Amino acid sequence: MKPRLIKSLATLALLFGTESAALAFTIYYDNSATKWESVGIHYWSNPSTEWPGVEIDHVEGDIWSYTFPKAPTSLDGFLFKHASLTGDAYQTADYKGAPKENHIYKGAGGEKGKVTDEGEYKGAPAPTTSTVTASPRSGTRFSESVTVSLTANPVTAIYYTTDGSVPTTASKVYTAPLTFTSTTNLKTLTVLEGQGKEQTFTYTKREMIDMVDGYLTTDYYQVNPNGQVGTNRTVDMKFTRHPNTNYQTRADNALNNWTEADLICQGVARDIASAFKGKHEYPVIDSYAIYGAYDSQNLYLGVQYVYAVYDEAGDGKSDNDRHRPWMMDGRIMLAFDLDPEKEFEGKLSDGNTIWDADGQYNVMKNGTDCIWLGNTKPGVGQPRLFFPNEKGVADYYDPASCVEVSGEPYYGSADGLLPSIEHIWGQDSFGYDPAELCTNQGFVDLINEVPRDKHTFYEWKFPLAKLGVTEDYIRRNGIGVMVIDTYGQGAIGCTPYDPAVFDNALESYSKDPSSSKEKEDMDIFTSRLARIGGKADVSGIEAGEIAEEETLTEYYTIDGFRVANPSKGLYIKRSGVKIEKVVL
Repeated sequence: MKPRLIKSLATLALLFGTESAALAFTIYYDNSATKWESVGIHYWSNPSTEWPGVEIDHVEGDIWSYTFPKAPTSLDGFLFKHASLTGDAYQTADYKGAPKENHIYKGAGGEKGKVTDEGEYKGAPAPTTSTVTASPRSGTRFSESVTVSLTANPVTAIYYTTDGSVPTTASKVYTAPLTFTSTTNLKTLTVLEGQGKEQTFTYTKREMIDMVDGYLTTDYYQVNPNGQVGTNRTVDMKFTRHPNTNYQTRADNALNNWTEADLICQGVARDIASAFKGKHEYPVIDSYAIYGAYDSQNLYLGVQYVYAVYDEAGDGKSDNDRHRPWMMDGRIMLAFDLDPEKEFEGKLSDGNTIWDADGQYNVMKNGTDCIWLGNTKPGVGQPRLFFPNEKGVADYYDPASCVEVSGEPYYGSADGLLPSIEHIWGQDSFGYDPAELCTNQGFVDLINEVPRDKHTFYEWKFPLAKLGVTEDYIRRNGIGVMVIDTYGQGAIGCTPYDPAVFDNALESYSKDPSSSKEKEDMDIFTSRLARIGGKADVSGIEAGEIAEEETLTEYYTIDGFRVANPSKGLYIKRSGVKIEKVVL
């Protein structure tokens, strides 16, 4: 036979063949307890499926079957689930290890019910069908276009339509990847030994939302919602040291101190790099909302951290406290905009960024002029407020540039979720495209993912004198604040949203391919900060005509006491609405 003829026959076999040399390894599922309308399977290791898995075939009654594309002897585990719905109520618990050929498995029902091996299946045989797998998977959203590849196992012709009609053997036959530029329902039909199987794959074009004036505002991301700029009041903060514990310092009243009226920035859950790559990493540092208040002496801040990223295919959700920020010697970073005429990139005199010994990771170009860095274990280390000196950089050895907030504890953590939080919005799945954050698509309420006490709240009390501002200045002009979520050297998320923290989220970390490059890349922040006091629409980069200038000049000590006749030393100078640190 001529080589050209052999090639032609091979092509025909690919398009129209009804049998395959693939090894048939079939298992069965008893759906009598779970009672799902349709059933899927998700498995991991070698081979593996992308979450949320693939739909399996109905045999009869409560019996369903699945034939693996190759012998699954190297599987680490598998689970059964509803074919289209996700969440604990629609899936079984993990079954560890590889399945046994021709065995039937049963889910116990309820939330993540146990899977049991019921032994060898003796009933009606599985239907001889061919299952289509699409890459990227059904449910994928795209910005401009998406190209979809299809494979059938066992190999047979794939008939398809893209106009919503039901495919038949007279429909187009798949021969090459398909490209879509608008929302499309791709429907397929395979026929094997007279048994047809229809499947539907959905690809949705995103409705992107642009950032305006340095802010991303969506149904879920809100900066200074409803014009809220915090409250001018005293917050009853109480901090208690607990040495030789992981949490070190507790914020005793935290969950009773804050209400919806204090909210200055609403973020979303699962908007950290590990949600895209590295779900196995603990603790989880995912800021969700910022609360602010101030009085004549202090600036009060509260930050809600949420636990919605977990190792779904490994050890699941944390059954202890290893997910909490205070379980590691990590970093918490707050960026402030105190003076609209100043800006600070966050660099040190040695060229590195603050607390980074080998380069620049978090570079601020968004009006930031002060950075606070502290430990996720409140009371550990030497947290500092960093201000730029006359050269525009911070210096550890300059007391005016590197300011310690000494004395009693001034920040701490509490376990739980604020009572005022009724929803935790986040993307439905993990490993999504970061562009999804700039849409209103794919978000679900994660409030019931874990008990409320699994989340963590931090609060701070900063003396205004240390920040170099006064109550009247905040009331008139306002100041800005941003929370930076860090893991490793670099930022992995932030509140308010900034796209810089996700530009390498899907790339691999140099020391661990299963983790995200965001832990070590340079992030240049350009998004504006949330405002406390003043007006919500005042830019932290451009100075506006906020209040009428006054000519009175006053001097205060660093501790906030007014001095009528200052001598030599470091003071806070107020001239009208302008506040600055000066050395006399």
